[in-house]
Amino acid sequence: MKNQQIQVKNTDGKVIKGLFALGGTWAAIFLPVVLVILAFIIPFGDAITRSYILKIANKEIGKVFLFLMISLPIWCGLQQILSILHERKIYPKREKLLTLGLALAWTLHAIYILFIRM
Repeated sequence: MKNQQIQVKNTDGKVIKGLFALGGTWAAIFLPVVLVILAFIIPFGDAITRSYILKIANKEIGKVFLFLMISLPIWCGLQQILSILHERKIYPKREKLLTLGLALAWTLHAIYILFIRM
């Protein structure tokens, strides 16, 4: 009898893994810029600077940027929390449903707040 290798099928889709990876990359690139704007430019800037930032945030491209800034790091963060739980030998029931459900719920909430309500 030959040794048979068991191939483990990946249960996560490529799109979901892509969202997890994209969330980490997005946060690494844009989070320092947003933190500098929130920490230094808005509090210490003049009224013209603040109004200009608010005008950008109210345009469609600004809303898309805010949506990506909110939702993508959530996808990455929930995957990291799940990885930390697995390292500590904690296996929550329905972990994939919990992780994907929370990320999807927060993403839909961001869509509602930015695009539907406003």
